[in-house]
Amino acid sequence: MSSLSPERILELQEALDNQVRNNGWRKILHTQAVVGVADNKQLTQASGLNRDRLRRTLEKMEAASAGFPPLFSTYSSKLKRGGQTGPAPRVYRLGESGAALCKLDGLANARACQLEEPRAIRHALGVLDVHLAALAAGLNVTTDRNLDYGEDGHIRPDNLVTLADMTKAIFESEQDARSDFLERILRSLDHKVAFYASSPAQEFSPVVRMLVDLPRGKEWQRTLNTWRQAVEIARQKHGRLPFRLLALPLSEFLANPEWEIEPTAGRWVDLTATGALATALGEAKSLAQVAQEMPQFTNPERRMILAALYQELQQNGLYTNQPQADSEFLYVMRTIYLASHDPFAAALTRSGVPRESLYLLYHYLRMNPGLLQLVEQTIQMDARRIHWNQSTALHRMQVVIDAFLEYHGWQSDGPLLAYSYTPDYQTRGPRRLSVNVEITDPEILMPAETEVVPGKQEIEILEKSLAWVLSALFAETHHLGLKKPPFW
Repeated sequence: MSSLSPERILELQEALDNQVRNNGWRKILHTQAVVGVADNKQLTQASGLNRDRLRRTLEKMEAASAGFPPLFSTYSSKLKRGGQTGPAPRVYRLGESGAALCKLDGLANARACQLEEPRAIRHALGVLDVHLAALAAGLNVTTDRNLDYGEDGHIRPDNLVTLADMTKAIFESEQDARSDFLERILRSLDHKVAFYASSPAQEFSPVVRMLVDLPRGKEWQRTLNTWRQAVEIARQKHGRLPFRLLALPLSEFLANPEWEIEPTAGRWVDLTATGALATALGEAKSLAQVAQEMPQFTNPERRMILAALYQELQQNGLYTNQPQADSEFLYVMRTIYLASHDPFAAALTRSGVPRESLYLLYHYLRMNPGLLQLVEQTIQMDARRIHWNQSTALHRMQVVIDAFLEYHGWQSDGPLLAYSYTPDYQTRGPRRLSVNVEITDPEILMPAETEVVPGKQEIEILEKSLAWVLSALFAETHHLGLKKPPFW
């Protein structure tokens, strides 16, 4: 509830009217109110002001609201979005006074923005992009509102646009999709299946348009593959899907918005079409074989051959058959961990044995029999011949940690730190041999095409997730079907 009285709101409104001409402040606040945030480019588009006039208007608005709760606040982190070139535009979040003024103007759903995480902010900006594009085309658009059907059913499209023939079309805004998002994606598909099976859906286009805030590239393909996997699961569950799901990069759509009843064939990717995913095959590398077959070289010759090998490595990649460090691995660990460690679960639930996480880890190890064998052999290696003490136990734990990470293409002493340790005497909690994980450079989590750094909360949960999985390899062996470590 706003702390502003009706009298104070009217006082602020009068001050803004005196400071800013032509209701420019209203256009700015109303744009922010759509999803709670807006960036410089979006405010320029919605207000009709150029960059300099927008900056001066924002300054006047801040001056007029001195002594009141903020009209808006500037988001502290710079957000790089898919397909974006040049400096990242500044992002503004609607504040308490801004929301109160919007309500006074009849925008009943206006709320002060509570979004903090970069991913949530980027999603909101993507939704606003489509909203503004629809308005620019003269189309009616409803954004982020429940769409009810039946007695209890509802879906919440990001944007619902009324097309030229009065057909209503659903536009969804998405970002990169990793494997641990699969459950959320499946819920979304289930809800759409239920909606399109209802009678109100007859007024809606059977084509759901999905605009992904990614440029075409590796992350785009991985995201589409995740959605294809979810579509196949939904198809097995429901049979024929009553809608088509088409995808397009958001940047391409905004460059040439399309509001046709039937989207242009060949431009959009149909995720509900049947088909197999292509795989790339590595090429043989003859230069390395030549270097091994002719071992007698002078030092200058060795240097030249190494330089040639390095150039070939850069061009082709010599280790296409070896696992490469991939942030997807960390999100798989998060899926395992959150199964029993959901921070929003009841306290009593979080106090119990983490059976769900142990169940998933048990099956993850058996999905990777080479990993299971590696972990067992590394833990038990020369166990009877070693005199175990704290130092040798910590060293053996580190060897297992290194082996586990290397299996997935990672090392333990790079931007991802993973190490065994013993808590000091001041530590609150069990004092047992432990594992700690630190992500010292968040760029390892950035999709290559988006240049977006995850937020602090996301990084911390990824650190906790991997640390728990690595610790469980020693502390939870009786649940995982492993032999107990000789030092435990």
